[in-house]
Amino acid sequence: MNETDASASEPEDAFAAAEQRLKRALGAIESRFKALQARAEAAKGDEAVSLASEEDRARLADELDAARAREAALSEAAGEASAACGEAIAELRAILGRDAGPGEEG
Repeated sequence: MNETDASASEPEDAFAAAEQRLKRALGAIESRFKALQARAEAAKGDEAVSLASEEDRARLADELDAARAREAALSEAAGEASAACGEAIAELRAILGRDAGPGEEG
């Protein structure tokens, strides 16, 4: 190779080296972009799960409030039923006491 050929190939070598560095840099950028894109997609999924969990929590809280209200209503109804049973028992005892002859009272 003569000196002219060597000096002509130097810019080509420099250009080829620069081209390789550029390709590596673009590859690294593309790789990082894909990683960021994957993280963004994962974050969207996490946000959806979080939102669904919050909606579930709110729904469960509403259901718990409704169950407590039913419990209070049932407790009140049970108290009323118990009082009514007590009154009925007292009436039956009074009736049985009147109908029972002497010495037949329980």
